[in-house]
Amino acid sequence: MKAFWLAMFILVFSTSIHAQYQLTGHIHNAEQEALPNAHIHLNDISEIASEYGNFKIKNLSENNYYLTITYVGYQPLDTIIKIDKNIHLDIILQSDNLLEEVIIEGSKITKSTFSIERVNQAYLQKEYTGSLAKSLEKLPGVNAMEIGAGSAKPIIRGFGLNRIVVAENEVKQEGQQWGADHGLEIDPMAVEEALIIKGVGAIAYGSDAIGGVLKVNNENTPDKEGLSGMLNLVGKTVNNTTGGAFQLNYKNNNWFYKVKASGTSYGDYHVPTKMINYLNYQIPIYDESLKNTAGKSTSLYGQIGYDSKKFKSTLSISNVYQKAGFFPGSHGIPSIERVLPDGDKRNIDLPFQRVNHLKFINNSTYYLENASVDLSLGYQENHRQEWSAFHTHYPNQQAPIKDPNVELDFLLKSYNLALVYNKTFNEQHKSKLGIQTQLKDNQISGYNFLLPEYKSSNLAFFATHEYRKSKATLISLGLRYDYNHIDIEKYYDNNLYQYLIQNGSTSQEANHYALRSSPLNKKYHSFNLMAGVKHEFSNFWEISANAGTNFRIPTAIELAANGIHHGSFRHEQGDNTLNPEKGWVTDLNLSYKHADFKASISPYAYYFSNYIFLKPTGEFSILPHAGQLFKYTESEALLSGVEISISKTFFNKLNVLAVAEYIYNQQLTEEKNKNFPLPFTPANNLYTEVSYKAWKSHKYLKNTRFSINARFNAKQNRIAQGEKITPSYGIFGAGFSTDISWRKFMATIHLKATNLFDDKYYNHTSFYRRLEIPEMGRNIQLSILIPFGK
Repeated sequence: MKAFWLAMFILVFSTSIHAQYQLTGHIHNAEQEALPNAHIHLNDISEIASEYGNFKIKNLSENNYYLTITYVGYQPLDTIIKIDKNIHLDIILQSDNLLEEVIIEGSKITKSTFSIERVNQAYLQKEYTGSLAKSLEKLPGVNAMEIGAGSAKPIIRGFGLNRIVVAENEVKQEGQQWGADHGLEIDPMAVEEALIIKGVGAIAYGSDAIGGVLKVNNENTPDKEGLSGMLNLVGKTVNNTTGGAFQLNYKNNNWFYKVKASGTSYGDYHVPTKMINYLNYQIPIYDESLKNTAGKSTSLYGQIGYDSKKFKSTLSISNVYQKAGFFPGSHGIPSIERVLPDGDKRNIDLPFQRVNHLKFINNSTYYLENASVDLSLGYQENHRQEWSAFHTHYPNQQAPIKDPNVELDFLLKSYNLALVYNKTFNEQHKSKLGIQTQLKDNQISGYNFLLPEYKSSNLAFFATHEYRKSKATLISLGLRYDYNHIDIEKYYDNNLYQYLIQNGSTSQEANHYALRSSPLNKKYHSFNLMAGVKHEFSNFWEISANAGTNFRIPTAIELAANGIHHGSFRHEQGDNTLNPEKGWVTDLNLSYKHADFKASISPYAYYFSNYIFLKPTGEFSILPHAGQLFKYTESEALLSGVEISISKTFFNKLNVLAVAEYIYNQQLTEEKNKNFPLPFTPANNLYTEVSYKAWKSHKYLKNTRFSINARFNAKQNRIAQGEKITPSYGIFGAGFSTDISWRKFMATIHLKATNLFDDKYYNHTSFYRRLEIPEMGRNIQLSILIPFGK
């Protein structure tokens, strides 16, 4: 009997020394609806919530744990929790379209000091317009540089092209970003989540991220076991678009698989004008239809993944193909004959562009105790061509034997590797260490010359640290070192040499100009710092501030371009003496959130000691029929602005949204009369939207909303050299959306109209602005989303 009581004493004593606790919780949304099968990660422990949103994790020792909770369509939870007793959490995940703070009852969570906007797949499907960049324009500080009807590039705080990084699954997208005449080779219908990171929040992405980062996440683990997916059908009236996307997911224990496919076909788009003026030529627009702006695109995406308590890995393979025509009046010398109707609005004739983007990405995460290691590997092959009927200004130039109508041909191969170590020390301290490397190889062909062949490499190290001084205050620090090397090939143009000799140039002079690109081998080093702080004054008021240095390595096009770029309507010439852009950035965000009212104001300023841009020289090009020479140059510059966002819901049904942006920038030179604004600056703008939730519940219809919206752009008269003043405008739109549920059939319908009154207006950053071509006319778009297996 004594032995029994001794054993019981030892058992109780040992249990008291190594006390075991449990964590339970209930996960739901703001409407108190349970979120079944939500994913819970507690250090290296993984659980899935029940169909009622409940979970339980037992046998936990006293410690600080890193807690992550995710659910598709809602913003993730990411915080530190101390376990020293049995704890129950009531967790509300926010489903707002914009990034909202995840709420845990009785606790405040401040995730980052950076300015970040996050949208989920439901938001992107609702706002889909044909391109990813255009679908994000309602977010503060985001604009789109449109290229016809099917593609666009993002502009963040007035920055675009090579000053914005687009990254998919942590791998930087590479595809001749310098070109204003083509968009992103990313399928907008396949994007599961997108984040806009602004200012110094881009320190982890390096060169080209001065303006910010558009981060695409396509590696979410499916919520449910078995088969699920979605069919998305789209139609547009402005150019008779027909398209659709198909997504299929399968999950079996730790393994999951995804297949996505999409395709669109569209015709020449409608513009509300009958005449345009280009280079003093009056060019008619027949039937108010812009000839040869038809196009098509296809996308295939496959992913296999494994997700366990200690390891997650995905392998993604995608291929995006796009073909789109150029308005014939935008290439070469204007001609009325070339814009005569051909009787087929879906025909894609010369000139046109074609691009194919193949991508392999592998992402792996190893979960350790209070830490994780992320490894990202990527290979990309971007093949871009511009086709135009063979023409030459040199009498001795012969058409190529193969593909004689390929004017420009770029084949860019990119290799990426990133290794990041994340460590959570305790409730107060969290660090990240990373190493990144990239190799690029660009090959060229075609009967015209613009950009030489080159190879480049980059090696970078970065570190960030977050210090939570209190529950209300978060401080972040970061540093980054980059080493870049670029090797540009020589390009000698014998056709130009013969042309100049025949026109009386000396051999020495002809040789000088015929060397279109000199060999160049340069190395660059850069060291950058950032710091930020975020403080919650109360449950309603919050402020964050960030400051740091910025840099950007000059691109091959800026260093070595030397040719007529018909896509941009000019002779562009690089400068191999350009230095890396260097500058300072600071931004501030003040926000107020209370119940159904939200407001924020975000002023920012960027200073550059040497901002690089394309500037007209006032000199005529030596190339025949090339006109004025535009040369890449650098100048001290200031860019500043403010973003304002206000949202208010009345009576739980009526929501009012207003997003405004003011941008001011200027070159800073010793000659004050030449301190022009910088190129491609969006006009100051205001977007407003009023939406009404028709009824809370209906037998067959749910989440039914009607909306009206308006976008106002101020007159853009602060223009760079060579640009045109763009008049102010206001356009209006309307929308309707609802979820249909009938027996076992479910669908979501989005119906919207843009430019409702078919107004004629110009977008200052549009590709076709130089030709006085207005933006697209009235468009009615219908999309139908049919989920299955959910």
